[in-house]
Amino acid sequence: MASGQAERLFAALGNEVRLRIVELVSANKEMCICELVDVLDKSQANISRHVSVLRDAGVLSDRKVGAWVLLRVDEGALVAAFGGVLETVRRHHEQSRSVDAERRLTERCESI
Repeated sequence: MASGQAERLFAALGNEVRLRIVELVSANKEMCICELVDVLDKSQANISRHVSVLRDAGVLSDRKVGAWVLLRVDEGALVAAFGGVLETVRRHHEQSRSVDAERRLTERCESI
């Protein structure tokens, strides 16, 4: 996972309203923006802005049914994104352990 993609994902999920949107859409399988406006008691413009951030981060996807646009959580994208984040963390952890081991070995050799 690219650093920018991870940043967008965490920024998107780092907002209370957006987390609530994800929770609601996930619990209901699909929702339209008008339903989110009613439930969250926010303006349509405010909800649309939050939904746009979530779409751009790959958290939400949509499908058009007549005049309605139904939102759904893209669980596959989230699993892939968090798997990528986990792999990045593991890789950095291994690199850090390697550097620490080299430093300790160097310190031991210098003390002899």
